[in-house]
Amino acid sequence: MVDQMNIVTIEIMRRIDRIAIDEMGISGIELMHNAGEGVARVTARIFNDMELDGTIVVFTGPGNNGGDGWVVARLLNREKYNVRVITTVNPDQLKGDARTAFEEANADNIDFELFDHLKIDYENIAFAVDALLGTGAKGAPRGEIANIVRALSEFKIPTVAVDNPTGTDADTGQVEGLAVPAIATVSLCLPKIGQLLSPTREFVGELFVADIGIPDEAISKGRAGLDLRMNTPSEFGAMLPFRPSDGHKGTFGKVSIIAGSLGMTGAAALSAESALRSGSGLVELVVPEGIAKNIDSIVREVVTRPVAHVAKRGCLSVRALGEILTCIKSSDAIAFGPGIGTHRETIDLTSRLFQRITIPSVIDADGLNCIAKLKSRNIDIHFGSEVIITPHPGELSRLLDISIDEVSKGRFTMISDWARKLGVDVLVLKGSPTVIAEGEGPIFINQTGNDGMATGGSGDILTGIIAGFLAQGLKPLESARLGVFIHGLAGDMAEETLGRRAMIAGDILDSLPSALMALEEI
Repeated sequence: MVDQMNIVTIEIMRRIDRIAIDEMGISGIELMHNAGEGVARVTARIFNDMELDGTIVVFTGPGNNGGDGWVVARLLNREKYNVRVITTVNPDQLKGDARTAFEEANADNIDFELFDHLKIDYENIAFAVDALLGTGAKGAPRGEIANIVRALSEFKIPTVAVDNPTGTDADTGQVEGLAVPAIATVSLCLPKIGQLLSPTREFVGELFVADIGIPDEAISKGRAGLDLRMNTPSEFGAMLPFRPSDGHKGTFGKVSIIAGSLGMTGAAALSAESALRSGSGLVELVVPEGIAKNIDSIVREVVTRPVAHVAKRGCLSVRALGEILTCIKSSDAIAFGPGIGTHRETIDLTSRLFQRITIPSVIDADGLNCIAKLKSRNIDIHFGSEVIITPHPGELSRLLDISIDEVSKGRFTMISDWARKLGVDVLVLKGSPTVIAEGEGPIFINQTGNDGMATGGSGDILTGIIAGFLAQGLKPLESARLGVFIHGLAGDMAEETLGRRAMIAGDILDSLPSALMALEEI
């Protein structure tokens, strides 16, 4: 997992390259040497860690990605690894920096051969380097390159990809045909946005980033207008709320969670328990009185506060407004929405509640659906405090009255605009990956999590975690970023034990303590 840094599109990366070369006088071959050195270093480390013995084959293509491969081969050869190059293009046809890189490798007597699919003994390749196509390649690999990609997959040859696995789209994350299933990818200078998107992320393996010598000034100038960032675990370890040794339950914050309705007690319970597991000192669960006994039988450490409900519907009544305001007077943060339903009285309650709340809030699930219903009636919600919302694409599409496809296309470029339009402090757009943004400033893309978390109740746990961090004094953006990261990390830990197919939300909750302990130790 890489450190916090900017994430770029292919066009932005090209612009950064041009600025470095044309305006700052850095030669292309110098950048290529640095790129090859970064890839060679990662390749050697993984090869040694796997305790492999045998030949490392560098597969090179016709462009600068292939040139990087020639540098990798030369450097590995100098470190006494058994290495050879298989090239898909006659070296006489290489141009520019790629030609120079070949000539340098040839001067070192690097063993190479022109690709012939029928003559390659793939079973005796211990390790491979994919330097076939660069990040700008689009569509499925064809011809000889397709044969190599197919063989790397079929023979399960451990492979490090240079900049991006061949066959994957570094902008969109799409995979249209065959693609190299790399165990690691060394992205040059900066990570590319498609490397974080499914299905490409499944082919990337462990993501490394090589510093190829492009100055910060060129990066800053080239990426102007799009500030996408990844995050580092060490940053989140430092972000965890401080816990004084003489603290008590009041020190660690009180969360009020307004949740639940008939048939949806699980959502309330999961969000409450996850708020406790995040470190909150006290969690109060405000629920319709018709389900209070059911809640009491599920959770032990949570204080249950029954409030007025709609008879026979078991959902929150508008008559509960005063009771809720009384309940939350002593709270440090609020979570609203898991499992509350969208009965008309619950919707009316929602319209009256938030303008009177003066402490930070997280709104999720049916809380968002109630707001969407109000918007459809041309009733706007005016928030009286800092607000985080955590919609999935469907919920956000209803809030904005746009299609899910528009949400998907704009998730990285429009999210800050959407936060401003909705009048919220932080927008957490759940998905693969989850994206977090305020109305202004950087847009953060989360790295943790897996498809096993796509199960009922997972979002309720995220709501509780974020509310717990809010109650412990973190700012909304910090609470959202840390909450999303921990939630995904817990999901990854559950996946290691149970696999993705069988995971349920409770497994994520059970893994929260381990995830927090792991982060504390970084």
